[in-house]
Amino acid sequence: MPRANRSNAEARLVALGEDLRVAHAAAAFETLAAAANGGIVAIDASQVARVDAAGLQALVAGLARLRAAGIQWRWQEVSATLSTAVGLAGLGAALALK
Repeated sequence: MPRANRSNAEARLVALGEDLRVAHAAAAFETLAAAANGGIVAIDASQVARVDAAGLQALVAGLARLRAAGIQWRWQEVSATLSTAVGLAGLGAALALK
């Protein structure tokens, strides 16, 4: 399950968890959308082991929400699984992963 934490650093850490498939996609989107209330967001996708189209859609929509709110964000870490799925879907530019 995704979670957002405020660390001692200035960035808010959003951890996506292991499963980014349809059953968890809405939670991932809501977690990213909730981070749009200010500050810098660091997204930790290091644990993502399962991903599907719904999960990728949730990421695209969540990051669009952050961009629309003028929130600075960055990838803290990205799993090979997520990186491969993003590449296969042709979403590297949309998710700022190349």
